[in-house]
Amino acid sequence: MSNNLLSILKKAAIAFLLVSVACVDPYLKRFTGTQDIIIVESILSDQVMGNYVSLTESKAGDGFNTSYQPLKGAQVTVKINDSETIALQETESGYYAYPNGFKGEPGNTYQLFFTTKGQNFESRKETMLAAPVIENIYHEFDSRGIKDLDGKLSPSQKVYIDTSDPVESRDFYMWNWTLFEEQLWCKTCDNGYYYRDNSTGPLGECREERFRRGKFDYLCDTRCWDVFSQTEINIMKDEFSNGQTIKGRLIANLPIYQLTGSLVQVQQFSISEETYKYLNLVQTQGQNTGGLADTPPVTLIGNVSSTTDFNQPVAGYFVVASSDQKLYWLDKLDIPKGTIALGLLGDGRSARPEPSGMDLTRPPLAPCINSDKRTSVKPEGWIN
Repeated sequence: MSNNLLSILKKAAIAFLLVSVACVDPYLKRFTGTQDIIIVESILSDQVMGNYVSLTESKAGDGFNTSYQPLKGAQVTVKINDSETIALQETESGYYAYPNGFKGEPGNTYQLFFTTKGQNFESRKETMLAAPVIENIYHEFDSRGIKDLDGKLSPSQKVYIDTSDPVESRDFYMWNWTLFEEQLWCKTCDNGYYYRDNSTGPLGECREERFRRGKFDYLCDTRCWDVFSQTEINIMKDEFSNGQTIKGRLIANLPIYQLTGSLVQVQQFSISEETYKYLNLVQTQGQNTGGLADTPPVTLIGNVSSTTDFNQPVAGYFVVASSDQKLYWLDKLDIPKGTIALGLLGDGRSARPEPSGMDLTRPPLAPCINSDKRTSVKPEGWIN
């Protein structure tokens, strides 16, 4: 499972959401603005990669100032079918990983437990449901597909899927995408030059120079890919499609970063009704809330609670979901001539390399630094 789901769950786990005074929902609970809130971000799927538990504490400050601190040193376990217990290990501050190779299995039930700050917490039991397969993926070019904050329209490529909904059950779906675009430039320096030698270490550094203005870009020393992740929640219940084909479901509306081919990873999750209700509330309140003067803050409560202190607020969700994953090569052949790509440098500009001179050691190459937004590992399914 890719990291795009992490950003969605993080969005869902934000401690305070603004909702109307009249809203009454079992997922909403009002707390005082002085309480610290435990935030749980967690996913367990039937894929080997991407299963995790992340624990954060929202620390209340003066007024609306809030700080977020990872919860280090927690004891985290997951119980399978009320019997077998799996222990997770902290690999980064507040981030807990399952044993290597571990993945969930459809039909099993899972329950999250953790102990931190002298309190015990547990989730409701969640059953992993089998996910229908993605039958077809396709895309189309849209010359006016994306609107920015100023109302300006720019072209995009829209990715769709078809899938068959089982007739014998009520089903709830969540979709994700991850886009891989090959990146040639791994470092940009403002008002100076990039150095990478014994004095800088392997990552190198930018050094500003007097009278130097503008940007220089430096090529990657290996092949490198930028990773773009979904940030919006895409969910559906089969109320009007039970037993039928879900056809033409929009999965991604992708900006045209460059005119060369790219790779899209599409995931279709089968989620529980309770998970759907939670994410639907996040989606609804995120789109329809007013300003601070109009609506009071409340905490979005998920499926995790303290068994030590009932009044301890806990936000976030322990998501248990199986998925079907497909890779789709976006060849860009349908993009009309003359279309201007946005580029991968973040500001819509073309690369500006440092000019070569007599010094054959310049310009140096920059490392492709692996993160959730960049990888030096060739994505599975990449065509060249």
